[in-house]
Amino acid sequence: MTRFGKHIDCGLKSLAAEAIGEAIANAGITPSQLQAAHMGNAAAGVMADQVLIPGQVALRGMGIGRIPVVNI
Repeated sequence: MTRFGKHIDCGLKSLAAEAIGEAIANAGITPSQLQAAHMGNAAAGVMADQVLIPGQVALRGMGIGRIPVVNI
């Protein structure tokens, strides 16, 4: 999860990368060990024109792909 606030200078990819990077580090794993992902947000998908695939777009930007992603 990212910090709460107005992130006018940050997009979906950078906010997701921050949260995902911290979660991976806290879990003590590498990105290649991820087997699935769940992506949730309020409206960023609509604002970024990625309504159906925000999780896939964010993960691909981090070099993570080919895993099941559920967008919530």
